[in-house]
Amino acid sequence: MTQKVLKIPENTVSNISFQQKSTALSLVITAGAAAYYFANMWPMRPIALENNIIPNGFGSLILGTAGLIIVTQIVLQIVLVIGAGAAPAATTDEKIATLKASRNAYAVLAVGIFAAVGTVFLDELTPFCTANLAILSFLLAEIVKSASQLFYGAQ
Repeated sequence: MTQKVLKIPENTVSNISFQQKSTALSLVITAGAAAYYFANMWPMRPIALENNIIPNGFGSLILGTAGLIIVTQIVLQIVLVIGAGAAPAATTDEKIATLKASRNAYAVLAVGIFAAVGTVFLDELTPFCTANLAILSFLLAEIVKSASQLFYGAQ
């Protein structure tokens, strides 16, 4: 009787760099905040379109979403640093990935903001639609940045 030794690959989560873990965490937080914003904004839409007004609670939704992102990012990034023991400096490849990702995010943000400005000239769309387009373009740009950074960092 012979005994075979199985080689089990190491956990891939522990093999990724601190920067990639931080970026993945930011991606999850931003996507979650975007889902929260969209889920709470959508019921306000009929009122805003019907009456051409900004609904009650819209300002607090924007501030609440921004606060949610800020507080969650701070707390979870601190937990990540404590778990890692230290926050190592980014490598050259990670810095290049960040620059490429920022380029992609800037393009998404620029298109979104110009679209939001363009909605000002359309009579069918309300200030509520313009504000939502600007906010959602910002959130989409952040999601694209994090996803691009993970993609370029994995290459």
